[in-house]
Amino acid sequence: MTVKIDIVSGFLGAGKTTMIKKLLGGEVLGNGIAIIENEFGDISIDSNRLEESGIEIKEISSGCICCTLSGDFQKAIKELIKEHNPNRIIIEPTGVGRLTDIISIINVIKESEDIELNMVMTIVDVLEFEDFIDVFGDFFIDQIQYANIIAISKTQLTDELRVNSVIGSIRKINSNANIIATPWDELEARDILDVVKSSILNEDTCLYDGHCCNHGHHHDHNHEDDSANTFDYYSFETMKIYSHEELAYILSSLKNPIYGKVLRAKGFLLDADRKWVDFDFTPSNYDIRKGRVKTIGQVAVIGKDLNINSIRNLFD
Repeated sequence: MTVKIDIVSGFLGAGKTTMIKKLLGGEVLGNGIAIIENEFGDISIDSNRLEESGIEIKEISSGCICCTLSGDFQKAIKELIKEHNPNRIIIEPTGVGRLTDIISIINVIKESEDIELNMVMTIVDVLEFEDFIDVFGDFFIDQIQYANIIAISKTQLTDELRVNSVIGSIRKINSNANIIATPWDELEARDILDVVKSSILNEDTCLYDGHCCNHGHHHDHNHEDDSANTFDYYSFETMKIYSHEELAYILSSLKNPIYGKVLRAKGFLLDADRKWVDFDFTPSNYDIRKGRVKTIGQVAVIGKDLNINSIRNLFD
């Protein structure tokens, strides 16, 4: 039986895990699903968020599957096939890798395993698009150029003019991909699957109501051909209690350049009522919400030229 391989790619904080949860929650993908989760650092926050799905998850952490962990990635796919015999494997790569590198590795695996590349989706944050194109250039473009589906996130937080502008820019990079730009709270898993099927059949589809759809650890990560794109990472575990106001202040403060260029922060912490909260930060917005019960609080921060001591003091 041929195993379908789906990739849900996208830059830091775009919404990859949220999209996977939406697909799983809609129960449209059938049974026999497994997930490979590639966390950039050594704390598995996204894997933790997917655990409630009850689906088999293999974690590959402390690196990027497109370069240093290529062997681990190949091993993970082969082990999943051998041990769990899935119908479908969903891969969530770290947000700082090239999509082409991941596709190349899958093509190598195809030589020895009965797999087929099915959905190649890239999530694009509409609020960060222009900045990321300017700052991270080639490999951000690579994620867009080689996708067959592009899902634009956070469209509910901006206006139609901006969404249409981003769609137009995406079309200049990738004229063939099907685009989803409907606000995600209005989007059903079945809608997404219909776009996936259209993409595989090479049918031009754009799902949007607008009018322009005609078409405590620290390490670095550096792609050899992207020497300017070196990312810093800081993480820690804690049982410290934070009030909602304290956490909101911390997250809003991360925009300040004294902490470096913070691109992504995520985690879960105890609040003043001793309830668990999840949080996410990108430069354009942050979110604090009710979380599931955890055993210990975890925080991960990713960026460029991070001032680790200042970030540590901010959370202390």
